[in-house]
Amino acid sequence: MGIGAAGFQHAGLVEFNHDACETMRHNARRERNPLHGWPIVEGDTRDIGDFGAMFPRVRLVAGGPPCQPFSIGGKARGPKDRRDMFPEAVRAVRQTQPLAFIFENVKGLLRRSFAEYFGYVFLQLNYPTVVRRSPCRH
Repeated sequence: MGIGAAGFQHAGLVEFNHDACETMRHNARRERNPLHGWPIVEGDTRDIGDFGAMFPRVRLVAGGPPCQPFSIGGKARGPKDRRDMFPEAVRAVRQTQPLAFIFENVKGLLRRSFAEYFGYVFLQLNYPTVVRRSPCRH
């Protein structure tokens, strides 16, 4: 809602949690609500084929990949946790090629144990057009 209040018009929203989608749909019915008119896609982002085709001409990608994989209170499995959605966040940026992106997560993502992974995600988001090659096998 904050992105809408900042003046952005939304191309859509992807959310996995049904109850969260229902809450947003309920709130979006109020015309003065920043969610009004949003297409809400209920489902797993991993099931979306091409973000660029689904959301053309995107200027800003904003999201909050689930924090549980990196939370101090959880098992801290990071990229080994099925709920790690940073690869999908990177894919959304790569496919839509926005002018900017905003992703929020938890402070635990900055722990030393995730430094290598955070660096990898950081590089992927800074250079979204550079795709990793398969290593050469001799």
